Parts: sequence; C-alpha cells; structure tokens
Amino acid sequence: MTPRPSASPRPANRPRPAAARPARRAAARAVAAAAAAAVALTTLAGCSLESPEPLVLGFTATSAEPLPSLGAGAADAVSAHALAAHQPAEGSVDVVVQGTSSASSHDLTPMLTADRVQQVPDKREAAVADALDGLGTDVAGLTAGGEGLDLLSVLSSAAALHDGGSIVVVSSGVQTADPLDLRQLGWSFDPAAIASTLADQGALPDLGGHAVTFVGLGRTAGSQPAPSISSTSRLSELWLAICDAAGATSCTDGGAGASQDAPIASSAVPVVPVTSDATPCSAPLVLSAAVLFGGDSADLGSTADTALQGVADELGRCPSGVTADVVGHAADTRAGVVDGEQLSLDRAQAVHDALVRLGAPAGTLGDVVGRGDADPVVDDLPGGVFDDQLAAQNRRVEITFRSEDTAS
Repeated sequence: MTPRPSASPRPANRPRPAAARPARRAAARAVAAAAAAAVALTTLAGCSLESPEPLVLGFTATSAEPLPSLGAGAADAVSAHALAAHQPAEGSVDVVVQGTSSASSHDLTPMLTADRVQQVPDKREAAVADALDGLGTDVAGLTAGGEGLDLLSVLSSAAALHDGGSIVVVSSGVQTADPLDLRQLGWSFDPAAIASTLADQGALPDLGGHAVTFVGLGRTAGSQPAPSISSTSRLSELWLAICDAAGATSCTDGGAGASQDAPIASSAVPVVPVTSDATPCSAPLVLSAAVLFGGDSADLGSTADTALQGVADELGRCPSGVTADVVGHAADTRAGVVDGEQLSLDRAQAVHDALVRLGAPAGTLGDVVGRGDADPVVDDLPGGVFDDQLAAQNRRVEITFRSEDTAS
C-alpha cells in the first residue's frame, strides 16, 4: 500500500495556477525524456516497445460525494499511461460511471500529426498536460445513472473491459447498495470478515490481473455526513480487503480526491448514519443478518466471530451507566401480518451470547429482543410483491444504547 498524498491538487476542472502547471510539467518532462530515450534506443536496436497496459477510470459520481475529479492518484496514473504511449491511441483511457451502460474512451496520446506520436520530451509532456486538463473538465460533468452509491458495480464494470491492466476508482466508498449496504453493516465491522463472506457468496467482481487504486474514500458531500477518522480508516481497510479477496494483483489507497466542490448529480442517495469517535456507544450499531447467518437460520456462520469482535471491543469502551440492548429484526414476507418474532429473537440471542464470549462486558449488555417484521427499514413488499433485495435490508440485528436515566 502506498502512503496517502500529503496534499491534494486543485480540482481538475479548474484552470491550474501558473505555479502549479510548471511543477506538473517538470515531473512529466522527466517521464517524457526517459520515454523518448527508450524509443530511440529500441529503434536503433530494431525492437519495438511494449504497449502500456489498459487503464480504466471508474466513478460513482453521486450526489453524496464532491464533484468528480481526478485527484493526484488518478491524474498521475493517467499522465504516466499517456507518456508511455508509442503508437497512436495507446494513451487512451476508458471511463466508466455508476449506472451507465457503456464506457467512454478518452485518447491522451501525445500526437505530432494525425498518425505520428510526438517524441520531443517537452512537447510530449505539454500535450499530455493539456489533454489531462481536458479530461478533468469531462470528468467534472459526470453524474451517476441511478440512485444510491454502488462502488462494487463500478469495479465490476471496470474489470469487465479488459483482461488486465490498471483500474483507478474515484469514490467515497460509502456504499448503500446490497450486498454491502453500510446502513445495515454500520461501522463496527471486521473488514477481512466482510470481504471473506462476500467472496464465499460469490458477490465480488473478478479483479484477477488488475491493479486497483481507490481515490477519495471517506470523502462525502451533499446530505451524507463525513465519517469519523476511525470510520474512514476502517472504510479504507474494507475496500482494500474486498479488492484483495476479489483477486486483484495489487490494491492501493490513493488518498483523497482533489475536489471539494458541490456535486451536480441529483439522483437520491440514502444517508448512512455516522458516529463520532469521541462518543462511543451512542448511535445504534446495525449488523446485516446476511453477514452473520444463513437463510432462515439463527446459527452463526463461520466468520461471524470475526465480524462481531469489533462490536465486542466497542462495547468494552461504553461509558459507565450505558446499557446495550440486542434487537433482532426480520423481513416482511406477508402484508398485514406481523411474524418472524421467534427467528429474530433467536438471532438476537445468538449475537448476545457471542458478544459475551468475545469479551463484551456482561454488565453492559441488557435486553435481548425479537421485533419480527414490526420495524422495517424499507417496504420489501412494493405493490404487494416480495422483493428479496429490499428484504435483505430488513433482516438485521441492532445494538441500541440507553443510559441509566432512560433504562426501564
């Protein structure tokens, strides 16, 4: 994993100040000079240089994130890719956006004429810098093609374009779509356990042969509050674990994106509640039943302990006088009928017992309750027709907190 950049550049869609452009071009000049020298040597030797591997940029581009931009991580990857081009169109990059049916191609190859690549270092880097500015302008106009935030789908679309190469995704990573809805997972999860569970379920894209870089994780805007420092760190660990479990050749957190501008996307994105580092045991912890249990079962799965260990640790940090209740919920399978009480109670009891075994203070844990399908998060029977994807949001176990003055 590479270190996060210490600073972010200005948004890519804005004109670069006079002091910044020479600095960017100075760095690019060195790369261009090396590339030109390599071209000369291989030409003399009668050899041809290898083409650069494919590069795909992916964006969630939702209303819950800053205006899309390249940021240092993406801009550097694009610049290096374009400067490695030796033939026309070799500097092309593909761009995929959440919810759109096809990718767009952007050619940044530094050209001398319509069919000849520029080889003069200064002119190569100038051409790439100008093309990078143009790409930044295009990127700033991207918007998601649907509601919610679904980084998993963007990874899948990006990986499907080529058998290998590099993928750079720009996203907050605050996923609101199944099977990784953070409204259900909450923030007290074990990244490795979640990644392993999703892999076992066949829910991950095939990233084999791809080097993946994430840019902008934890950077939110619009109605989505920013996650805490520790939650952002855990979010990074989650996506890196998912990337690794999906078979990528390398997985890197490329740091924050460049833009702090308001988004232009308008499609709705559900809000994921966030908690403050300074106030443990205040906001409810929501655990997806899919992570802990098999279908219609109250038996904890093989990875449940790993997923619950972070919750047990969190309960150990609860202030004195705070009680944690374990509340189970079920999906609504029959309109107008309250059922699922026993299954939701059994699941809540299984979570309670596991938390005690994993070191949660017994004195902090309070009631174990099964609410059945009485408190759905969403209507999983739209128009009277059962929707299993919506139902997955209702199958959950919550840890809720109350203080002594509100305890019954």
